[in-house]
Amino acid sequence: MSAAPLAAQCAALLGHPAGAVAVAGPGAAGLAPALGRHVALAASDATAGAAVVSFLGDAARPDARQAVLARWRDALPAGAPVVLVDHNQPRTWPRRLLGAGALLVRGLAPARARYPAARELAALGFAVERLRLAAGERVQLVLARRPG
Repeated sequence: MSAAPLAAQCAALLGHPAGAVAVAGPGAAGLAPALGRHVALAASDATAGAAVVSFLGDAARPDARQAVLARWRDALPAGAPVVLVDHNQPRTWPRRLLGAGALLVRGLAPARARYPAARELAALGFAVERLRLAAGERVQLVLARRPG
């Protein structure tokens, strides 16, 4: 999935955040410019009122992921929205095979698509509100709010 439609979906999930949006995570580099067309981007972590954290293309080491998410949990104001962007395993076999192929091309195992992103956010104290699927169900966008 290209960055433009993904950024539009992230912006739609964020709604109207109380401040600028930070873009973080290993998959953020391509997403930030496209997201900047929809929302104001934060100049630094201190000015962020919301965050989009992308792990697309990452091998998903749980400790590194959780450290990134915990940093945003602690940095954002109470109730601030966070959109987590990650791989997902499609439900139907044709889409699942296509998704597995896309992961293999990136050097990732097909099992990478089964990472429990929403549960991870909940375990870190975020209030998970919504899960949206994109790119033929190969990408999941999880909207959560910082506890507070």
